[in-house]
Amino acid sequence: MTVTFRAAILILVGILASCAPRPLLVPTPAPPGEIVAHADFRRAERAFEEGRLAEALDGYNAFLRDAVDDPSADDALFKIGAILSRIGRTMEAVAVFSRLKREFPESDRVPDATLEILQIQFDAGEFKALIAGGRAYLETLAPKPGQAPLWSLVGEAYGALGLDLDAARCYHQAWTLAAPADVENAWKRLEKTVSLLGADDIQTLMGEVTDHGLMALLLYRLGMAYLLEAAYEDAQNVLQAFVEGFPDHPDFQDASDILNFLLERDRYTPFTIGCVLPLSGAYATFGQRALNGIELALSHSGTASDGIPFSVIVKDSRSHPDTAVKAVGELDQLKVGAILGPMVASESAAAESQARGIPIIVFTQRDGITDIGPYVFRNFITPQMQVRALVAYAMQELGARRFAILFPDEHYGRRYMNLFWDQVIEQGGVVIGVEAYDPEGVDFGEPIKKMVGIFYRVPEDLKISGLPARRPVSAGAMAYAGRSGWPWVVDPVERISGLPLDRQSMDQLVRRRSDRGDQWHPILDFDAVFIPDAPKKAGLVIPQLAYYDIRHVHLLGTNLWNSQTLLEMSGEYMKDALIVDGFFAQSRSERVKDFVAAFQLVYGRVPGIVEAVAYDSAMMVFQAMRQVASDSRRDLRQTLLQPDAFEGLSGRTTFAPNGDAQKRMQLLRIHQGRFVEVQQRSETSSVIEAQ
Repeated sequence: MTVTFRAAILILVGILASCAPRPLLVPTPAPPGEIVAHADFRRAERAFEEGRLAEALDGYNAFLRDAVDDPSADDALFKIGAILSRIGRTMEAVAVFSRLKREFPESDRVPDATLEILQIQFDAGEFKALIAGGRAYLETLAPKPGQAPLWSLVGEAYGALGLDLDAARCYHQAWTLAAPADVENAWKRLEKTVSLLGADDIQTLMGEVTDHGLMALLLYRLGMAYLLEAAYEDAQNVLQAFVEGFPDHPDFQDASDILNFLLERDRYTPFTIGCVLPLSGAYATFGQRALNGIELALSHSGTASDGIPFSVIVKDSRSHPDTAVKAVGELDQLKVGAILGPMVASESAAAESQARGIPIIVFTQRDGITDIGPYVFRNFITPQMQVRALVAYAMQELGARRFAILFPDEHYGRRYMNLFWDQVIEQGGVVIGVEAYDPEGVDFGEPIKKMVGIFYRVPEDLKISGLPARRPVSAGAMAYAGRSGWPWVVDPVERISGLPLDRQSMDQLVRRRSDRGDQWHPILDFDAVFIPDAPKKAGLVIPQLAYYDIRHVHLLGTNLWNSQTLLEMSGEYMKDALIVDGFFAQSRSERVKDFVAAFQLVYGRVPGIVEAVAYDSAMMVFQAMRQVASDSRRDLRQTLLQPDAFEGLSGRTTFAPNGDAQKRMQLLRIHQGRFVEVQQRSETSSVIEAQ
């Protein structure tokens, strides 16, 4: 074909084309480089799906080198990180996932990348880093279903650290955001974690959720937690609420069975009391004294209702903790309503009684005994009661504000010293001086002289004329002491080394002459001195105070001073003494007089504090059993806690919510060679009774 002919054909085609309709535009082909990149991505995807990870890794990397801005770049980065993680190159994987989050913050792959980072941290045991990073990320997002795996993993990290409450919170979030297919597994994780929580944590979680089904789970688990903690009353309350509120719950029958067990366990044989006392062993004398008080109370109790008499079942603890625990178990089997005692092994018996839900009233000064649980009561005078009463009366009635403490350097003395010091500060007084002495010694001159500033000799050029001014004695204090001078007539029973103690020497000592060179000039900058010691030792200390011219200050002592021995040793040196006790057999109270007379008639001796406290405790239980309208130990415990005071031999008594007795203590002074009661104003009594 000639060139002229070809040209004519082309002209004709152009004319025909201009007359025909316009065709659709064909898209411009992609540049050759992009076609290659897509091919790399497709090959990498195929290799990844078939498990050829090394080939897939090369393909994704090749794709990213040529198509950084491709819409599939975030997916390629995620696959690279996933491959690196799978083959153990976790640090590189974290770097790739972090790059994805940084360069493509809006990508749908960001939650997956975050989850992968957290999983790597979890596998490496980096739980704290996982929690910090995971919570920081989740708190930036509005809750949505895709976040459930993240919350679950953070919950696992909390669980690995033993932080079960925080783990439960995270599992709760995961459960609320879980996809339908994952809800059951999410619930199982939440349920398992809740079962690990204690009662306090469950109550905290209950205050944070609103879902009806979850609330049922928490209520049931709270009852179980109380059961494990031996808080049977709380367990009973919670399970009762669960049974009444969720009758269709899968755990309803289990809760009902446990509730019935608790109700049956709580019942007791009406008007039956148990006693656990040391009737043999080292403390048998004290146990027998307590038993005598309880027996007399039983004889005075009369009948309960419908002519039914009270019954007391006695068990011997043999002064041994294991035997006391066994005795409590035996009394539980006999369905007693409450237990009185013991006096020793009280912690073991109280713990067993608490575990069995039996109210127990122990006779002990042991610190923290009522902290064992709400079924443990204590009816006994404690060191805290004594120092509170002494300080309150000394400050409010005697006008004392400044105190000194002279104490034996052993456990009893140090304990009372600390309690007294704290109480003085609490009531607004001040402790001027504190000195300890050897509890085995007989000469107490050194600590006494230190207490009043005469231990160290003062150089002549520093001496000043006259004696230090001291606080004048109030009219009330003078009336209280009843003194007209200071008689020196009774010498101690025992000899004190280095001091003249025979009658002739003491008579010479008191007849001091102004020209004698052995006169002391003590600095009496305190109004009262507290000496917490036994009668024989206090009987040696008190005369030596007088020897060193420490006069006209109030002497304060514990219930141990209520002793004829002390009166015989130091009675005439104790005109200013104030003593605290829980029971006074010579009281003017008609109630006490009747008790003492009846006791002497039956047992031929005068009762003391142990007999009185045991008598009062039995009468308090008898009274509560008359008042309670059921055979429930729980209701009996609640009745014992009622605020109405019991007018007992050992003082007006109520039980504080923690089970400790609150008493009006007896205060005694010496008059005409014997102890007599101190009349207390009602305001002072209220302070003394306060806990």
